[in-house]
Amino acid sequence: MAISGLLIGRLLSEKLKEFGWSEGELARRASVPQPTTHRILAGESNNPRIDNVNKLAKALGLDSAALLAGKLETEIDINVTAGPDIKGRVPRISWVQAGALCEAVNLFEPGYAEEWLDCPFPHSSRAFCLEVRGMSMFPDYRPGELILVDPSIEPAHNDDIVVRTPDGHATFKRLQITEDGTHLLALNPEFPNRIIHVPDGTEICGVVTGSWMNRRRKTPASNS
Repeated sequence: MAISGLLIGRLLSEKLKEFGWSEGELARRASVPQPTTHRILAGESNNPRIDNVNKLAKALGLDSAALLAGKLETEIDINVTAGPDIKGRVPRISWVQAGALCEAVNLFEPGYAEEWLDCPFPHSSRAFCLEVRGMSMFPDYRPGELILVDPSIEPAHNDDIVVRTPDGHATFKRLQITEDGTHLLALNPEFPNRIIHVPDGTEICGVVTGSWMNRRRKTPASNS
């Protein structure tokens, strides 16, 4: 036995009180002789038979394995918890279109968004999603990760932002505002030219306020 008969008896007795049953009622429901039930509950049996303990535990709605380990409830290794409340849906935009998002673009125009995604983070009505490409922001962000970009937030030092460069391209980097000026930083220490000085004409499209992975498998493209 993992624990003493005395502790098993105490745990069973505590649960029995919650039900408000007598020892006789428990014995009847468990199909265990009343004298045996009494000895187990009183802790008089130093080594009670496992089958009798199992019957008593089942009658009381207990996990017998947990009971024999000295607990009234099983400790289960759960690696998931309840998910966050969905805060609305946001459009996922391609990187080709991302540069245009610095302008007053109506994201609700038909065909503009590649898809609409349930978003677990608070956001403004102007927020949109992009899929991370490349390794410049690794390990904080991985390729394929979805980032939530909100144009309504005023960017500050160390914010991760999406900007449009003067040549019209969008890029995703960390904003650095220092005494030496404003520049963009690639987080990957192995990325070449990690520090990008912000040229005139660069526009901030929005601040990244959250990220998640879209684990849905993509439908294979047709060969026809």
